[in-house]
Amino acid sequence: MKILGEKIGFADKKTKEILFVVILSTFLLLFLYHHDCWRPIRYWLFLDGLILFIIPLLSLVLLKKRTTVLLKAFSTVVMIAALLVLVWLSLDRHFFAVIRHGKTVYPISAIFVVLTALILVLAKVELRAYGINFGKWKFWVPIIIIFFICMVPLIFWASRMPSFQKTYPMFSLARKGVGGFIVAELSVGIFFIFWEFFFRGYMLFSLEKRTGFLVANAIQAMAFAFMHFGKPELEVYSSLVGGLVIGWLAWRSKTFLPAFLIHWGIQFMMDFFAVIR
Repeated sequence: MKILGEKIGFADKKTKEILFVVILSTFLLLFLYHHDCWRPIRYWLFLDGLILFIIPLLSLVLLKKRTTVLLKAFSTVVMIAALLVLVWLSLDRHFFAVIRHGKTVYPISAIFVVLTALILVLAKVELRAYGINFGKWKFWVPIIIIFFICMVPLIFWASRMPSFQKTYPMFSLARKGVGGFIVAELSVGIFFIFWEFFFRGYMLFSLEKRTGFLVANAIQAMAFAFMHFGKPELEVYSSLVGGLVIGWLAWRSKTFLPAFLIHWGIQFMMDFFAVIR
């Protein structure tokens, strides 16, 4: 194939698949970076679920070997529909206002979830290969227990700082009684499933199969650090180091669950200590 008289192409099929994952991931993260919206919570979860979970899952069908053309076409159509919804949300304020309401966002969410589940089942995508399983739990469970034993006193100490009280809890709903706190933390938990699957599930494992662990871990950690731009400088740098370490833990455990539990657990404790003080 030639463009402007220059011959272009891919060294091999793996290179093509690597570029596909990297370019798709970059587009999705750029969109999320510029259009993320935390309120209302239902819209926040819809947007992040579409970007970080549904579209990546659909793309796995395109990466899978020995998948029928019909299934790949079906997956592509649904994925393009999801991408068009994102673009429409960014361009049309009226559509954005409509989607934010529960009467609209819940049915659309259900449609995408059902279609995605149907496609994955028909295509027989092995989700375990992308970290959706308990993995080597005998390895990672003790690490998580030790981690939280060490973190609880540190977070409790940090909760005494005025800046901490201004930042947490993440949602004001968490201060509205036990029911409000549970809803807020469950919502945050769902978000972190999307978040950790994207970096330590989809990006890490799909690239690791084609580039090896070191390159895959570096790419997902850099993307993870990119999403912290705009935050305090120390947090940006630490997110790169943390991304590399958690990426190793997920790869060694063969699941993104420990990464999810670490992230959600820290957020839960910060919100909890902020509320009870």
